Amino acid sequence: MTAPSPVRPKLTLALLTLIYVVNFIDRQLVGIVGQPMKAELGLSDMQLGLLGGVAFALFYTVLGLPIARLADRGSRVAIIAISLALWSAMTALCGMAGGFGALLAARIGVGVGEAGCAPASQSLVSDLFPREKRATALALLSLGIPAGMLIGAVAGGWVAQTLGWRAAFLALGLPGVALAGIAALLLREPRRTSPVAEAPSLAGVARALARRPAFLHMMAGATLASFAGYGLTSFVVPLAVRRFDLPLGVAASGYGLIAGCGIGAGIALGGWLADRLGRSRRGAPGMVAAAGMIVAALLFQIALLQESPLALAAVGLVPLLGAHLYFGPTYAVTANCVSPRERATAVAILLMAMNAIGLGLGPLAVGALSDHFAATGLSPGDALARALRLDVIVYVWAAIHFLFAARALARDSGYDLRHA
Repeated sequence: MTAPSPVRPKLTLALLTLIYVVNFIDRQLVGIVGQPMKAELGLSDMQLGLLGGVAFALFYTVLGLPIARLADRGSRVAIIAISLALWSAMTALCGMAGGFGALLAARIGVGVGEAGCAPASQSLVSDLFPREKRATALALLSLGIPAGMLIGAVAGGWVAQTLGWRAAFLALGLPGVALAGIAALLLREPRRTSPVAEAPSLAGVARALARRPAFLHMMAGATLASFAGYGLTSFVVPLAVRRFDLPLGVAASGYGLIAGCGIGAGIALGGWLADRLGRSRRGAPGMVAAAGMIVAALLFQIALLQESPLALAAVGLVPLLGAHLYFGPTYAVTANCVSPRERATAVAILLMAMNAIGLGLGPLAVGALSDHFAATGLSPGDALARALRLDVIVYVWAAIHFLFAARALARDSGYDLRHA
């Protein structure tokens, strides 16, 4: 058993959230500087989709499970610190790439590094907070996503406009290497509630999750929501540049502010609502997530038809909120379906589906559709807008799975595994 050590949950959560911020700065930077990269290197939208999706998600997904197994057995702190140093260094190397092949290799390196962050971090947070506060804590951790998107968009856009897209990768990648050292010094492992020898096998965790229809539907809904969401966010800045002829810095900053506010509010509200409503309704996590998907599917269609950037931003804020209500509920259901020793592996299984299909294929599908519509004679901006309108229809499919999850949660008296 890991030796007991004093743990300050709120400070640990704050540092892990900061690491999540860096995670999403690096992850989405390709989408922010995609337009100048495309112009300098002669890339297609499909190649941008590969760099933003498949190149990252393939290795992120493949390595996520074995690294999560290490996290369930060993030091999650060491895994987080090493992973952070690796992905940050590889982000900086993207700025030195001479062509598509080198960029592809560096993005693969980013995916390898980031594979160790989410399962270990969420397992750590789940051990630090009791079940009745877990959705809120995991939602707060996930606030690193909109914060990273905001900082990456604003800083990345202006650095790229002023000094070039290569400088943006260097400026936003290197600070993470220093943060890795800080994490190694300050983070501490909480006491494990069961010895390492009791950690179940991967097959055992998978079987336990497979017996939970609520988890399966939450995972399906989250995967589809990720597909639509990553497809959208990977191309919003290029859409603003092409359709409204905005300077890159202005387009990226506007996107960052709207996304940071909307996504942040959605993640925080989703976790709070799931905990609050869950006191009286066991199906609350699925209901909250489904409601957000319906809002996103309807209002994104209206937003993408707007003829001015201000109208696009104004209408797009609410569906951005709705599209991210599912984060806290999904991670809480996952953590509550298994024992503490299984949590990192369970999260890795969830993220394998979300990232292989959502992150891996969402940007690629939008890029391929945009290239197709452009080949039919549409302007680059209109072609991309049409591709995105098709993309956000997937939120309806996600809502159906979340509703099935709500029904399964209401019927499953064994869902609430009251582990410490």
